[in-house]
Amino acid sequence: MNSSDDAKAAFAKRLNDALTEKGYTQRGSAQRLKKEAGFDISDRAINKWLKAETLPDHHNIEFLAKFLGVNFNWLAAGQGEKITKPNPSELMQRIKDIENGGARDSSTAPIGTVNATMVESSDKVPILSWVAAGSWSNVDSVCFDDAIGEVSRPRNLSKNGFALIVRGESMLPKFDPDDIIYVEPETGLLALKNNDLVIVQCNHDTEATFKQLVLGETSEDMYLRPLNPNWHEQKMLPMGECNLVGKVVGKYVEY
Repeated sequence: MNSSDDAKAAFAKRLNDALTEKGYTQRGSAQRLKKEAGFDISDRAINKWLKAETLPDHHNIEFLAKFLGVNFNWLAAGQGEKITKPNPSELMQRIKDIENGGARDSSTAPIGTVNATMVESSDKVPILSWVAAGSWSNVDSVCFDDAIGEVSRPRNLSKNGFALIVRGESMLPKFDPDDIIYVEPETGLLALKNNDLVIVQCNHDTEATFKQLVLGETSEDMYLRPLNPNWHEQKMLPMGECNLVGKVVGKYVEY
């Protein structure tokens, strides 16, 4: 394999990883990119990028980076951080904009962002990306400005509640990929019970994760586990190394 093939393979891996984290499966990614991101390029061309057959040009990499919410240099060449979190002053300004009913500058908002300012009487809940859920886990109110969609609001959810789209198979059979779950962020760690389903952000991960909480005799005995009995990792990081984002209080079901 020559250097050109290496570059194609490395780019394809980064692109596939970013797509997976955004909730795209390998099959159908090209069609969904065209439909949801408004990507004006053929399915065949996108599939060639995903299969490491060709590299996109600068313009298309920039478009992909904005849509996927990752840094251009990381996607293009694997350089720098994958995602840059806002500094405290930027984060406070975003929260202030939301409280005032405004939106962030459109040049910094990812493609597909919906300005979903939420009020107590709203009948809709914003669907956040897993990156956004992880980013806002240390503030009191969720940044609804980063919604990637919306879904009907259940009665038991506070005004700061939000939704997430399930990814992967670690929570089978109760939760399938692409299921929509409701998250209540106004839940303290002490209020959690054994076997509660939680959203947490662990260590330096830029994204939140969905797991079941197992309580021991002390806080140091707590750990996370998947619902899928066939999942490769059955006992995960102690809760002491994670920040609680919220408790999963329901699943959106449509008949």
